[in-house]
This record gives sequence, structure tokens and C-alpha cells, in this order.
Amino acid sequence: MEPKSVEEYMERIRVLDALEQQSMGLSRMLTTYTDRLQSRLEQRVSIEEASEAVVLRSIKNLESVVTASVRQKHALIKKCHVLNNEMHGVQDVATKIQEIQQLLDVMEYSTRKG
Repeated sequence: MEPKSVEEYMERIRVLDALEQQSMGLSRMLTTYTDRLQSRLEQRVSIEEASEAVVLRSIKNLESVVTASVRQKHALIKKCHVLNNEMHGVQDVATKIQEIQQLLDVMEYSTRKG
């Protein structure tokens, strides 16, 4: 072999070695990057799953609160109907009391005039 071709051969080996080192460095960087990316994605998934669980619990709790509120309102409506029906008797008594009061007023007025 000629010295020039040995020098070229050695230069090519150095270039290939440098490329191999760069390639290995890039491979390590890429592996580190993808590991970090995977870790962050797993964290986000975990956070989103926890958020979803909180939202679902909130919806379930809200549903039970609304259902209880609707039941209470229906019960109040029924009580109002019962009270309204009972008030008819009270209104009749109040009307009779008013009539008696008017008769008493008329009698008192006539007694004063007479």
C-alpha cells in the first residue's frame, strides 16, 4: 500500500469513527427525548384520568342533589294542594264571620239611630 492510500484509509476510518460517535450520541439523545416524552404523556394521561373521575363524581353528586331537590319540590307542591283545599273551609268561616260582623254593625247602627 502506498502511504497516500494508507492516509486516505486512516482518514476514512477517522471520519467513520466520528460519524459512529455522532450517531451513537444522537441515538442516546433521541432515546432520552422519547423516554421523557413518554413519561410526560403518561403523566398527562394520569392527570386526565383523575380529572375525568372527579368530573364523573361531581356529575353523579349533582344528579343526586338535583333529584333530591325535585322530590322535595314535588312534596311541597302536594302540601300546598292539601293546604289550599283546607283553606276553603277557613275561607268559608271567614266569610261567615264577615257576614256576622256586618249584621252586628247594622244592628248597632240601627240601635244608635233608634
